[in-house]
Amino acid sequence: MTVSDKSDILEVPFRTRLMRVVVSIVVLTFVTVVLGYGGWLVLTITAKLAGYDPETADGDLLRHRLLAWPDRNREVMRTNGRTSIPWKP
Repeated sequence: MTVSDKSDILEVPFRTRLMRVVVSIVVLTFVTVVLGYGGWLVLTITAKLAGYDPETADGDLLRHRLLAWPDRNREVMRTNGRTSIPWKP
């Protein structure tokens, strides 16, 4: 690699760098929403189509726990973390 090759690599146009950042943010947001809140949807579809409906250790359906998960987290945030954090759904 010569000095001119290095300068070509470092001189990426601003528009290209901006597009890369925007695409990264959009993709990460989509993945976060789907994986974070989409677990309930995936388990519900799996339960309806394949009949596989996992349960938690105490016998509750996992998809019901995942549906209530965001509300449980909001309760902790409203108390400024003074209640116990629900680590597991």
